[in-house]
Amino acid sequence: MKPLCIIPLIFMCSLALAQQDSDENSVPEEIDKFIQLYQFSKALTLLNAIDDSLSLEVLKRKGTCYHLLGNYDDAIKAYEKIVEIDSMNNGALNALGQLYTKQKQFGGAIICYTKLIAMDSINSYYYKQFGIVGLQASIPGVAFQNFAKALALNPGDIESCGHLADMLIKGDRPDLAEKYLRKTLAITSSSPLTLLLAKAQMGEKKYNAAMNTIEPFLIRGDTTLEYGRIMSICLFQLKKYEDAIPWMDYLLDNDMRAEWIYYHLGISYQNLNKHTIAIDYFNKAVKEGISDAIGDYYVQLAWSYEAINSYKLAVKYYKAAYEESKDNLLLYQLGRSYDVYFKDTAKAIEYYKKYLKSADTAKITREYSRLRVNELEFYR
Repeated sequence: MKPLCIIPLIFMCSLALAQQDSDENSVPEEIDKFIQLYQFSKALTLLNAIDDSLSLEVLKRKGTCYHLLGNYDDAIKAYEKIVEIDSMNNGALNALGQLYTKQKQFGGAIICYTKLIAMDSINSYYYKQFGIVGLQASIPGVAFQNFAKALALNPGDIESCGHLADMLIKGDRPDLAEKYLRKTLAITSSSPLTLLLAKAQMGEKKYNAAMNTIEPFLIRGDTTLEYGRIMSICLFQLKKYEDAIPWMDYLLDNDMRAEWIYYHLGISYQNLNKHTIAIDYFNKAVKEGISDAIGDYYVQLAWSYEAINSYKLAVKYYKAAYEESKDNLLLYQLGRSYDVYFKDTAKAIEYYKKYLKSADTAKITREYSRLRVNELEFYR
């Protein structure tokens, strides 16, 4: 539905600008009818046949048709001719700003919106468009500054608030994101902003608040995968594992396959002392794993195998975890495993010494390792 709203909007703006021309009747009505019927190619055929190629009305309609057909280069040429004739034409400058952005010509877009803001410094729309340029050009300072200004001028701007909040959440400032979101949501309702508010609250570790934020959607039966993800993570973080598991199962049942789901299910079952089930999910996490967290998955597998007295497999996964993460504390775990479970003095001493040579500074484990090396060497 959204593109259908944008097309008449572009055309209406073009017509409104065209009415400013002195030669108001230079474009046949048939052309406007074709444009209104989305028959842009037919409209362009007639437009290109008009002798007055420098008529602003003709150029504006050409720009509109080329833009909506996706011929951005031709649209840019039409609007650039308008700006050559009328350097203050805000409609052409705004269209160029959008087209330059689509073509990744961010320098040109920045020039356009700088001019527009200089012409009308209290127009929130220009600041929003400038913010979008900054966002797509990966210039976060420009994006943040302009979205914030757009919101200051128009606090009910859902789009600017959404962009700004998303940037702040990703930038580890969920607290500031929540402030902006609450101001806009006090003026207008928006499901996307409410979802962002829940994400911001999760980032602040306000897990109960995040669940309360999306509760109205769940009551209405609007259970999307994103709401399910929020519920599962919040309940998990609150250590309500029995409540979290059904939500994670819901995600898997709806074909949301992700290593974090398997990992969180493994941890949940591990904490419920269902270690065999936990092992199954940790193995699935390893299989799906593409992140830097695979070493953690191996550690959890090792702990789970220890819990069911399967010490050979525990050692196997401690070794795999160490190879993946190079976490020196795992050398201590290996030394302790060979020491306590296998009574393998040589291996125990080997790993304890490797640990003591490492840069790890954990006082208790270093003291214990030193003590066990002395004892084992003394009695060997």
